[in-house]
Amino acid sequence: MIRLLWVAWRGQRAQAATLAGVIVLYAMAVAAERLEPELSGLTAQLAGFLAGAVCLVWGAPLIAREFETGTYRLAWTQSVTRGRWLAAVLAVAALGALAATAALAALLAWAPPGGPVDPRSWPYYESHGVVPFARVLFALALGVALGAVTRHTRVAMPLSLLLTGAAQLAARAARGRADLPYWSLQWLESAAHLVLALALVGVAHVAIRRRG
Repeated sequence: MIRLLWVAWRGQRAQAATLAGVIVLYAMAVAAERLEPELSGLTAQLAGFLAGAVCLVWGAPLIAREFETGTYRLAWTQSVTRGRWLAAVLAVAALGALAATAALAALLAWAPPGGPVDPRSWPYYESHGVVPFARVLFALALGVALGAVTRHTRVAMPLSLLLTGAAQLAARAARGRADLPYWSLQWLESAAHLVLALALVGVAHVAIRRRG
């Protein structure tokens, strides 16, 4: 399994580099906030776009590109089962997405607060706590599932980005109607994202098993 993970990592270095570049842009936004107090809160407002970046540059192409290039034939004709192959590539992608989210959380902790903060306001709520981690895993799984089903990156990438944004807006609307404390709401929403992510991984698994 370790060798399979290494192979999966070698195949995903470009996605990791792209996501690292996104984190550098966030770091530049934090630096701008510290230099110009009028920009306080900028990074928190932009933090929600990380999930979209993950599904666009990492999730959607992960399996769809295998179909387009035909490399799935090599991977699936070896002794490794399709389930183990999917688990390996997903593990590498999930670790990368979580690492990027943790890096962004550290940057947000360094960013100036910019005055009183309402924990329930969407910029703060969606960029702090456990929700960003669960949401980024959901976005990754959504991109992977769409890529496995459509088998085309040009279809899966914009569709995953659109659906990730729609899911974020739906969660924001549901949150506005919930009468729960901050942390209770955070854990509930995170659990919902993780359940959906697991379901989407199941969809991706079924899709690749049905591929001849």
